[in-house]
Amino acid sequence: MLRSSRHLHRALPTRVAVITVCILLAGSGCGRSLATSPTASQPEVTGSLLEATLLPGDPVADQVVVALADGVDAAELAARVGAVVVRDASAEHTVALAPGPGLTALDLQQKLSADLGVRSAEPDGWLETAESRQQSFAFDDGAGSQGAFAEQPAFAAIHVERAHAVALGTGVTVAILDTGIDPRHPQLRRAYAGGVDLVDGDDDPTDVTNGQDDDGDGLVDEAFGHGTHVAGIVHGVAPEAQLLAVRVLDADGRGRLSDVVAGVRWAVGHGAKVLNLSLGTLARSETLQQALLDAERSGVVVIASAGNWGDDKPVEFPASSPQVAAIGAVDGESRPASFTSYGDIVALAAPGVAVRSAYPGGGYRLWSGTSMAAPFVAGTCALLAEIHPSWTLVQMLERIGDTAGRVRDKNGSELGAGALDAGAALAPDRREVQQETPEGEEIRPR
Repeated sequence: MLRSSRHLHRALPTRVAVITVCILLAGSGCGRSLATSPTASQPEVTGSLLEATLLPGDPVADQVVVALADGVDAAELAARVGAVVVRDASAEHTVALAPGPGLTALDLQQKLSADLGVRSAEPDGWLETAESRQQSFAFDDGAGSQGAFAEQPAFAAIHVERAHAVALGTGVTVAILDTGIDPRHPQLRRAYAGGVDLVDGDDDPTDVTNGQDDDGDGLVDEAFGHGTHVAGIVHGVAPEAQLLAVRVLDADGRGRLSDVVAGVRWAVGHGAKVLNLSLGTLARSETLQQALLDAERSGVVVIASAGNWGDDKPVEFPASSPQVAAIGAVDGESRPASFTSYGDIVALAAPGVAVRSAYPGGGYRLWSGTSMAAPFVAGTCALLAEIHPSWTLVQMLERIGDTAGRVRDKNGSELGAGALDAGAALAPDRREVQQETPEGEEIRPR
């Protein structure tokens, strides 16, 4: 039976690994890529979103993210509870508030939780890409091109050409909640359907750097291009799907919880059928969970990366949400990636090792991680949505899971339903009926 994401009430380990490695590429020196062995450890993780993700002096530590009830004005709510609005996305029923004079963040959270205009209130915090957390970086092997992108083993492994004989994602919108995209990239510019930048608060979701180490890890803009890379994979699988760019992460790969919640709601409100969330945190968020529930009720399919822990713990969120399909990673030969998270939360696996995709500036780079695996599934869902626009996540997972190739993790358990086979997933919908034009010319099926 197909596994899908479910809540897991497990204690997080007291120590989690930060893993790094260098992959040597012939003729290209040492490229930075996904870590495969533990070399250091992180501080204790208590399960608190703030304690797990905040730096000393981080202003987010004093902020509370609020899910607003319908018709509630953010400024009026702030005045009522003695708070200050610091990030206003009330159009998406989301706002971040800071305590006013005489209040602590905990005081504010308690007052908000008792207010009838509030659906939920919790500490704001950070979500992050699995790759920036485990130090997996895009690298250029010198062979990047449109041809090399299209002919790479990852697409062959999922039999994408067979899937394209059935559907191309026409009429389907996929939202990429990430670092933004390069809308001028030759591969993406025709598919780009606009977006929003919730990090900088404007309508330009371009994937950009700022030249700063915002997360204090000693690296600068290490996730630059992540969203462009993810978008390129979706486009490769569903070339006629429209792409919405929702910038919720900075170039270090981190985004505020309040921005991610607002991004989910923005994408749903702007017609996305599929959402790709290649990001996560180590603590469950009720505010984000409510947004995911509302997305599900709107018929939206949400795909997320499972994480790069190389184990079944710690468990990432939103991957562990029942409203999300968590995707693990396999290599081009459908073998489990050494870094992939596994366990009960994983619904499916897809290529995630040295995947070639678009990179800002018009180029192509290789990247490894479950963030790369998720968009293969998101793109496949876009193909299915072209033919079955009313299908839910459960219906799509049943089809994809029934046709997946079985894969076992390093403990011998099945890695979700197995490895994605987009061609097999679309095969039941193949239309072989041929038509004739008035002139008698035969029109062949796609």
